[in-house]
Amino acid sequence: MSLVPPSHSPVTKGLRLPAVVGLIVVPLLLLTMALEIRREFDRGRELRAAVNHSYEERLQMQTVFSLIQDAETGQRGYVITGQKRFLEPYTHALGALGQERSRLRKLQESELEHPGADRAELAELDAIDAQIGAKLAYMRETIATRDTRGAVAARVMVGDGIGKQIMDDLRLRMGRMSSAETQALSERIVADAERTRATEHLTLTLFLSLALLLLGAFVLILLQGRGRQRLLKKVELNAARMTAIFDSAQDGLLTFNRSGTVESLNRAGQAMFGYGPIDTIGRDASMLFDIPQDGRLFLDRLGDGHDLREGLTREFLARRRDGSTFPAEVSLGRFDLASGAYVVAAVRDMSERRRIEQMKSEFVSTVSHELRTPLTSIAGSLGLLAGGAGGDLSERAGRLVGIAHANSQRLVRLINDILDIEKIESGQMTFAMEAMDVAELARGALDAMQGLAAELGVEMVLTAPEPLTVRGDADRLIQVLTNLLSNAAKFSPKGETVEISVSRREGGRARLSVQDRGPGVPESFRQRIFSKFAQADGSDTRRLGGTGLGLAICREIVERHGGRIFFDSPPGEGATFHVDLPLFDTDPSQASERRQILICEDDADAATVLSEMTAELGLDATVVGTLAAADAALREPIRYIAMLLDLRLPDGHGLDLLKRLRSRPETRSLPVLIVSGEAASPQSLDLLDWLQKPVDIERLRAGLANARRGELARLLVLHVEDDPDVRQIVATALCDHCDIIAADSLKSARRILRNSSPQLAILDVALGDGSGLDLLPDLRKPGRPPVPVIVFTAQSLDDGQLTDSVDAVLTKSRATLKELSERVQLLAGRALGEGAP
Repeated sequence: MSLVPPSHSPVTKGLRLPAVVGLIVVPLLLLTMALEIRREFDRGRELRAAVNHSYEERLQMQTVFSLIQDAETGQRGYVITGQKRFLEPYTHALGALGQERSRLRKLQESELEHPGADRAELAELDAIDAQIGAKLAYMRETIATRDTRGAVAARVMVGDGIGKQIMDDLRLRMGRMSSAETQALSERIVADAERTRATEHLTLTLFLSLALLLLGAFVLILLQGRGRQRLLKKVELNAARMTAIFDSAQDGLLTFNRSGTVESLNRAGQAMFGYGPIDTIGRDASMLFDIPQDGRLFLDRLGDGHDLREGLTREFLARRRDGSTFPAEVSLGRFDLASGAYVVAAVRDMSERRRIEQMKSEFVSTVSHELRTPLTSIAGSLGLLAGGAGGDLSERAGRLVGIAHANSQRLVRLINDILDIEKIESGQMTFAMEAMDVAELARGALDAMQGLAAELGVEMVLTAPEPLTVRGDADRLIQVLTNLLSNAAKFSPKGETVEISVSRREGGRARLSVQDRGPGVPESFRQRIFSKFAQADGSDTRRLGGTGLGLAICREIVERHGGRIFFDSPPGEGATFHVDLPLFDTDPSQASERRQILICEDDADAATVLSEMTAELGLDATVVGTLAAADAALREPIRYIAMLLDLRLPDGHGLDLLKRLRSRPETRSLPVLIVSGEAASPQSLDLLDWLQKPVDIERLRAGLANARRGELARLLVLHVEDDPDVRQIVATALCDHCDIIAADSLKSARRILRNSSPQLAILDVALGDGSGLDLLPDLRKPGRPPVPVIVFTAQSLDDGQLTDSVDAVLTKSRATLKELSERVQLLAGRALGEGAP
């Protein structure tokens, strides 16, 4: 099979002019001649029809006149003899005359349907009909006179000449009409003869033109035939060149026809699959790839719904001759030849790439654990010291601890930049969305960067004329702002000012702008500034540090918030980076500090009782009766301190709603009390309590009071962690609410579980003797309440590694100790309520 489509060969191009002559001009001439001949035949048929019609019309006029004469003969015989037998011709003529007159009129009217017909003939026919009517009336009157007044009176009437005069007029009119018909026919015959001669001339001209064109095309083909061999040699050389390229390619190249039969395989493909030059020719593609067999045509299965003409890259499991398999990246493209549709496939063995990706994944996992764990200890310890956990610090010591804490957080962010790129590429970056003031966000980022600003000798100022609320992940957005502020400080000359401003923009947007006084963004760098590992100065001796990942991560974060990031950089005026975020509109009346509770109960009486109970605690209740209404209420900008949830509702089960709430960051920590006639479920649902109807009022009040105050009784917590520093800072962070039992291995954790009953467990995954997840069966033993579990690890876990026994997953260095404490307090409510009836 040639790899050069015939339609693109030089020989084909040289034959285009004769092809145009043969395919367009010649058929057009033949069609014109055929149409003219057909029109001539049509005119001949029309002429014959006109002759027949004229003859029939004249014959019909003669028939009508003869019948009148017969009627007159019978009438005269009867008048003279008085014998009835002489009336037979008269009677017969009267019977036939009506039909023949009608036929004559139809013939005349049909002639008028032709274009150019003379309507005066129809008026003449009307006059003839009137004469015939007068003649018939006269004959009836004569016969009646013979019958009533006798033969003499009748003969006198016949002899007055009136009847003869009517017949003479009738004969004269019919004669004129017949002559006119004959004259019209003669004129038409002459006109048709002239048109026939014109057609003959046109046909002859067309035949001569066709002959000349064919002769010219023939001469042109003869002239082109002299260069045919030369052109064919060029085509052969081109085909040989393409074949050489095909065989010398480093990737495996295959071609298939539309039915999936292998047409060719290059040398690289032969080496890749282990087949000889002709072993695969004519064989089905399934011998090389696992292509789904689902009843569709081969091209549809290969493209999986995509048009292969536009190109497509897919991954298949490829099969070698010895039966071994390997992952293959296959680039597919379709091309159409005269012999049908074909597919060319470029195959690349991905085994080495997969091995490298696995190494990268293992490296990232190692970095995640080996760096995040000690950094968690460092940052957490410094944070506790700054918060006063180690006692009051002097002003100087506090300032130094604050600087150390801020810079440890910067180091955490630097490591997270590397890990975030991996998450961005794998689509695993998550966000905890909540409403926040942009100005406060900017102020927090500014405070965090004061140490760097002082070190670089620049000043940072904030301009925020009005409060603007957006909805987003505060940590991620601060990550964006600190990156922009860091860049602005690095690129600003010493003594200059970096300005961060907050403003309202059209279209319901809040804009954060960071302006520096540096050299600006080079023109050559602008197109790739938001790309990974992009830096304006890529030399090894560049003055400023950085990984080149910051702006790429910033763009990803901002776009995930529904915003956009861009910059202005006039020559010589520095650079201003803008972050536009959609405003989050809140109703001021709902955004007040009044504490509210959501009650989801479809029974009106039960809802009323629950509302009155909550009112006694100073809470405003919002009552809904369906899951859909509850879901909609929780999406409103109202901060509910808790929700009372019934299970049997008109549009579904309450636990389904609860699972959805726990999957959303904004409602994951909402305290929920189940109020239902069903017994408590063993599922892990992060519940504050499960109240079975009829409700214990005191228990309901206690649960709502805990939700309102955020106060829980002290909790016995098992913390399994092999890093002693992390164990120490977690114990310090939770000491106000929990009693901590620490274990550094699976063995010691199981020994603790045999001798005590913790009400909550915090597990690390990577331990010296296994994974903390191996303890889940020990924490869910039959006959005892299930223990809520928080996984607190430096590793990123897939959904497949988790089970329903895990209540929360927090990542070290990503989640703060405050977030860990809040999650512990939330799960504590459920733990303390498990034993209730």
